[in-house]
Amino acid sequence: MSILPTVNPPLFTIFTPTYNRAHTIRRVFDSLCAQTLRDFEWLVIDDGSTDNTSELIAIWDEIANFPVRCVKQTHAGKHFAHNRALVEAKGQFFGILDSDDALVPDALEKLARLWDSIPESERHLFCSVGARCCSQNGSIIGDRFPTDPFDADMRELAYVYHIDGEKWICWVTEIFRRYPFPEITGIQFIPEGLICYSIAKAYRGRWSNDAVRVYYVNDQETGPTLSKRRQGDHALGRWHYYTWLLNNDLEYIFRSPRPFIKAAILVPICAWFSGKTLNESLRELTSILAKFLVFSTLPVSTLIYLIETCRLRAASGHRSTMPVRPHQ
Repeated sequence: MSILPTVNPPLFTIFTPTYNRAHTIRRVFDSLCAQTLRDFEWLVIDDGSTDNTSELIAIWDEIANFPVRCVKQTHAGKHFAHNRALVEAKGQFFGILDSDDALVPDALEKLARLWDSIPESERHLFCSVGARCCSQNGSIIGDRFPTDPFDADMRELAYVYHIDGEKWICWVTEIFRRYPFPEITGIQFIPEGLICYSIAKAYRGRWSNDAVRVYYVNDQETGPTLSKRRQGDHALGRWHYYTWLLNNDLEYIFRSPRPFIKAAILVPICAWFSGKTLNESLRELTSILAKFLVFSTLPVSTLIYLIETCRLRAASGHRSTMPVRPHQ
């Protein structure tokens, strides 16, 4: 059996949500075996896999020299798996490592050192430490931070400094538990920005330009994931996210208009794909500016919806001379 935690809880909980990813999840296990810092547990939430994921985890539990726990739930989506993991997590820090990713060998050591670099008197202001990612070929992905280390909350990163691209974050578990995903049934995915930007209203993060997570680019083995984001597949979850964004972060529109224009365009599209009307979306928006943005970009939304509907019908082999008119 794998080594069980001692009296003290582990420093890190590495959480992996998975659904039918037996062909890629070994990347996670192998990279955890190679970690230079050993004070962690691996928590897998199996979202109802029908492949041999559970059997693999059981084998690895026997040979691992770190605690391994696998909790299986009925297939409900990544947001349910995330909330379950926060209930189960024992670590001081909580890192989400998808089942097709990996960590560099000194990833946890670097992040522990990054947290220790925050003056103890200021740590109550921080909720996380994070760093950059690299591809499987070693190429760095995403924008650099202006300094190293760099202190900023997630909204500042996105709207003030315009830092984009994949990052990997370890959160203070006690704080992260206060911000669960809304548990909406019938949705397989809700963008994580809803949680990250909520936390950003109260806490900052410390960031490093080191690459700690291996993000597999153009990977043929990956296939569908627990959080794939095609409009037709996860429209309702994306609708919840974009309406939330327009209701909560619109104060940044003049510093960073692009994400809010995008949200305004996608709110009607996601509504139509999920069976909602435009009027339902408008009722959810709390400001006149948000409603104006949606109205002013409606021609673009309608055109994209019609094109996407035609594309989906062609891909599924259905013949149609014209897509259905979106509900107003």
